[in-house]
Amino acid sequence: MENELSTNEIMREFWYAHRTFAYYEPHLKQKQFHDLGKTARERLFLAGNRTGKTYGGAIEVCMHLSGVYPEDWSGYRFDKPIMAWAIGVSNETVRSTLQQYYIGDPKAEKPGGLAPDIIVSTTMRRGLADAVDTVRVRHSSGGQSILCFKSYQQGREALQGARVDLIHCDEEPPSNLYMELLMRLMSVDGVSDPGMMMITATPLLGMTNTILRFTNEDDAREGEALNGRAFVQAGWDDNPYLSESEKKQLRSGMSPHELEARERGIPSLGSGMVYPVSESAITCDPFAIPEFWPRVYGLDFGWTAPTAALFGAHDRDNDVIYFYAEYALPELTPQQHATNLLKLGADWIPGVFDPSGLQSSVKDGDKLAQVYNDVGLISLYKADNAKEAGVAKTLTRMQNGQLKLFSSLSQTLKELRIYGRDENGIIRKGNDHLMDCMRYTVMSGLEVARPQKMPRYHQPNQAAGYM
Repeated sequence: MENELSTNEIMREFWYAHRTFAYYEPHLKQKQFHDLGKTARERLFLAGNRTGKTYGGAIEVCMHLSGVYPEDWSGYRFDKPIMAWAIGVSNETVRSTLQQYYIGDPKAEKPGGLAPDIIVSTTMRRGLADAVDTVRVRHSSGGQSILCFKSYQQGREALQGARVDLIHCDEEPPSNLYMELLMRLMSVDGVSDPGMMMITATPLLGMTNTILRFTNEDDAREGEALNGRAFVQAGWDDNPYLSESEKKQLRSGMSPHELEARERGIPSLGSGMVYPVSESAITCDPFAIPEFWPRVYGLDFGWTAPTAALFGAHDRDNDVIYFYAEYALPELTPQQHATNLLKLGADWIPGVFDPSGLQSSVKDGDKLAQVYNDVGLISLYKADNAKEAGVAKTLTRMQNGQLKLFSSLSQTLKELRIYGRDENGIIRKGNDHLMDCMRYTVMSGLEVARPQKMPRYHQPNQAAGYM
């Protein structure tokens, strides 16, 4: 046939498309991750398994190594050859996963992201069969880029010394190693740009310090760069190439908290967490609270640490507490806090507070609860502050479907994800103020909660009488 291509012509077209990445069609989350490279020097692709996170990260690095980008590429571009590291958990996972994504399997004639015709040379690692140590790649400028494969298993010493332009961490590194890796990216002459960090990870280790580095700032939002860092979160539904039958098969046999990490990229709440429950089981979309549902809020006093409040409504028919509004701000006076809380309904909604609020404040010696009472929060009651009993009661409600959080409570959910126990089983302090508010409400709030439409009868309250 006249239009029939020869085998050589077919291969030339294939390698051309391969080398220019014409075959790569990123899904929306992958593209979002790539685009953030222009504004964030540190990027985290926090995603479930089978979402294309590692593949997408590897393909981007291959573009930077070669200096060849698709015509519609809107991410960062390097304009010269680079030094890059691809790092995984162990030597074996690097060989079986990262190496396959980058250079493929030459024996099986299965290419990776770097087409064979632009690979100048490879150096093998000693003591590990078929493991590649270093790859030299032909750059479009005429020079050569270098890619080194490494693993966390090699330890800190193997990650010291060199200045690197780009690091791809597949699965999150231990926090001490991560800081060492960041040092490799620093500019050494004060002129050249700092290097770029990319992490592609499924968060099976929970809400670690490395993940918190990207997600725990008050203004941190998915898909937006903040202080040079950004994260993207993806799940199975974001991968258009994953069929429903595959999803069903993958779900079988997984525990709820493991499923959230592997399917949706939500940090796993494991056995070390205070509330080891599936986040999806205790969150719901916001809705209009019926006026006849009694409401109450928990209040935790602070100064350097925030003064926090968590507002809840009680569906008495089903005995479910819905937490629907949150408040947490540091270094404001009781008058300022009261003004903010009154806007949330604290002029008629009763509050239960930390009994330590009855202690004298540093500033003026007045009892904090009385100060708040004097500035308008007249329905305040002491809460039962038994921590372990309160945690047990709260956890029971979570497990029984009797406690729900509006998905809009971003600060409360952040606290929940890191609310854990130490190696001795003791609940760790810090970043727990809204968790305390939740516990106060569960322990003592329902008995004083009142609906918005109930006639208000002014009665002496416990704060005023220190009951």
